[in-house]
Amino acid sequence: MSHSIVLYGGQFNPIHTAHMAVASEVYHYIKPDIFYFIPSFMSPLKAHNDYLEASYRIKMIEYAIKDLGFGSIYLDEIERQGQSYTYDTVMRLLEQYPDSKIYFVIGTDQYDQLDRWYKITQLKSLITFVIVNRDKAIQEVESDMIAITIPRIDISSTLIRNRVKNGENIQVLVSPNVEQYIREEGLYEH
Repeated sequence: MSHSIVLYGGQFNPIHTAHMAVASEVYHYIKPDIFYFIPSFMSPLKAHNDYLEASYRIKMIEYAIKDLGFGSIYLDEIERQGQSYTYDTVMRLLEQYPDSKIYFVIGTDQYDQLDRWYKITQLKSLITFVIVNRDKAIQEVESDMIAITIPRIDISSTLIRNRVKNGENIQVLVSPNVEQYIREEGLYEH
């Protein structure tokens, strides 16, 4: 059976309301059968300061999913460990769902460096990239990709981690359940 599947990957360290806004806009635009959040074990194109154990990040995504009312978590990259390549993740999904139409959500920052992605030519033939605007009002994309303009929300995981470290407010930057979890577990305090 053919499915439409949206993949939304990231460190989600922590998942915040801007991530949730992206997920919501893409979900309601594409209306997929399956919406997967994919926490990466380690992104090849990102620095890894403030690394947080995957179990905490997964728990925060579960809370965000509960608040959103849709989505589930695909743990392939966490279980595989090492560098997380989108190509490998997509190949694994296609083994499970061979006739699926797969959409992969990225921001402007990743779109601008797609040429550096592992096996990008093969990847482009397997999936449809969905690019959400980051740091710009309108995102121009290649003709076989989808651009979705979302309300700009300038929130980053780094901002949240720093605010927690400094004992500052993070209310509304993350969902109430995620904030409560961060506080209970003492995440990012040091």
